Amino acid sequence: MNQTVRSNSSDIAFIKARWHGEIVDRCEMGFRAELERRAWSGGNVETFEVPGSFDIPLLAQRLAATGCFAAIVASGFVVDGGIYRHEFVAS
Repeated sequence: MNQTVRSNSSDIAFIKARWHGEIVDRCEMGFRAELERRAWSGGNVETFEVPGSFDIPLLAQRLAATGCFAAIVASGFVVDGGIYRHEFVAS
């Protein structure tokens, strides 16, 4: 039986999509600025990158299973480009 070791960590995982990275990077900057504004004194924020928004849920699930993070935050950018693909990714 495979057991996951649970930690008492207060670290946060921040997952960000690289598609439209310049926009998503600003989301991460805003998140970190808000933590600072609130004088958050928890653990570290560890950033993980994935190719696009479609990849975020799988990595979030894997990170959650480790028990190493108090929270998992994700940021991506899905554009309605006039084709069905954005609906598939967003769902």
